[in-house]
Amino acid sequence: MDFSADSSYLQVSTGSYKRQVYEVPSGKQLVDQAVIDRITWATWTSVLGDEVIGIWSRHAEKADVNCACVSHSGINLVTGDDFGMVKLFDFPCPEKFVSTLFPVTVTKSTFNITKSTFNIMPLCCFSGGSVIKIFPSLNL
Repeated sequence: MDFSADSSYLQVSTGSYKRQVYEVPSGKQLVDQAVIDRITWATWTSVLGDEVIGIWSRHAEKADVNCACVSHSGINLVTGDDFGMVKLFDFPCPEKFVSTLFPVTVTKSTFNITKSTFNIMPLCCFSGGSVIKIFPSLNL
């Protein structure tokens, strides 16, 4: 779930792999793609949308990429997948089948990725409720 920079919109990814955008505080779903394209997001944790088409490999299935997190600077995106890979991409990555900038195998499956609020702590990856890998050299 992500809020727009002005907190007027909220985006979510559904269990049926659809990206939905809602107006805040009315909760009305926004369906006008031209309006959605103009929204600046304060955060980005979605694996869905035109901005992240490139994170999906040629043979990936819908459930293969589990999590994403855009850097504070808004220029990098880190993903975690069912194969235990943590991958770094340029953001946005709207072209299909983009090569990753920094692939690392960390575990059997990566469920969540996060960064510190002020970019002073390393990137952390989570699997099954436990921190499984910390990347002190990735300054996102």
